Amino acid sequence: MRRIQRFPGQAALAAIIVLESALPVWAHEPGVHVHGRAALEIAIDGAIVQVNLNSPLDNLLRFEHAPRNEKEHQAVTAMTSKFNQANSLFIFTPAAQCRVESTDLTSPVLSPDLLAPASDSGKSADKSTRKDSGASRTTPSTPSPAADMHAELEATWQFRCAQPQALQGVDVRLFQMFPGLQRLDAAVAGPKGQSSAKLSPESTRLKW
Repeated sequence: MRRIQRFPGQAALAAIIVLESALPVWAHEPGVHVHGRAALEIAIDGAIVQVNLNSPLDNLLRFEHAPRNEKEHQAVTAMTSKFNQANSLFIFTPAAQCRVESTDLTSPVLSPDLLAPASDSGKSADKSTRKDSGASRTTPSTPSPAADMHAELEATWQFRCAQPQALQGVDVRLFQMFPGLQRLDAAVAGPKGQSSAKLSPESTRLKW
């Protein structure tokens, strides 16, 4: 995974280091790109849970370039809508009462406008924040030179749990939303230590 938002404190720093070492080499090796697979990181720091997903765009859209027609535009819009419903994508232990606070989507071939939620008026399921990470700002009608090459999307969600002491795991619903995704290499770091697992459409739950 290329990056993870920094939490304050030593526990967060340790979690970041653990996550980087727990994932397979391909998950954070530049230039390594495996269709059907994605990397998932979960860092727990007190009441805050951060989830990072790094996936080839093909898993999510079935193409890896800026949208070139209305059908592809609709596919990007649908993907963005799903990612902005994080409370339905990640089902944490109900007693922990975890709710998403922010969503950040970035891709080198999709402009920030394309990855923005459908409405910024507060009607969106989640509050979304977007960062300028140097991604391509080319318009959909003018794909970047890398448009026909491999491309990925990185999604970062931050959740806050009202009862973090009750948090024991999460059910990951990404496979239901994105049939092109067949395997998740997951790494978890938090107060109970570190763990890793391989998730699939038949095995979607992480416990810690």
